[in-house]
Amino acid sequence: MAEDYPPFNYIEDKKIKGIFVEVLMAVSRQMESPLGWDRITVLPGDRGYRSLSAGGKKCLFGIARTKEMESLFRWAGPVTRNRIVLIAKTGSDIHINSIDRIRSVKTGLIKDDISEKILLESDLPPEGFFYAFGDDAAFELLQSLDRGMIDLWAYGDLSARWLIKKKSLNPRDFKTVYVLKETERYFAFSKDVSNGFVSAFKRALDRIQKKGVVKKIFKTYLSEEINAF
Repeated sequence: MAEDYPPFNYIEDKKIKGIFVEVLMAVSRQMESPLGWDRITVLPGDRGYRSLSAGGKKCLFGIARTKEMESLFRWAGPVTRNRIVLIAKTGSDIHINSIDRIRSVKTGLIKDDISEKILLESDLPPEGFFYAFGDDAAFELLQSLDRGMIDLWAYGDLSARWLIKKKSLNPRDFKTVYVLKETERYFAFSKDVSNGFVSAFKRALDRIQKKGVVKKIFKTYLSEEINAF
């Protein structure tokens, strides 16, 4: 299973794509047990997390490993680092040196995204938040930032770069002004998956990382090897 979070996992033209999807396929080949595309499901929002918590010998990939979830699942990785950041237009005079500074500006968020959770935990008033919903929420916020309708966009660094490139916008028109959190992305397995299988998966992942396979996959999606292990 995967959450809908490009470029890690997403559906395009009715096909499942993404960095983690291709890494999973490479790991399965390394384990000499090729996985069929029909075995992968992309779920919206936090449905993947809820499904994994229910057990059933499942794997959720592209997930951030946090202290709160550490003991809930078995883990393989990390595959990549991903910063959750605040993005502004390059020409703006916004400078953020503490999260409190966000109180005076309008910040674009996706409901239930990790960026929203971080800001809500910081006791910031929701009156300054501008929400987008649905499958095109991230692009809607990117457009809103580009057109000056919001001051900041809270989102994953790699996902934002991918979307800017995908929509043929100029990356130089945007800048990161604050890092909310740094996360590492993993494969998470439900607790009823055996230790033996997870260990074999880890070894296969380690082998393809050492061969440079993961970095090549990153380069396909982002034109760079940034943040790949």
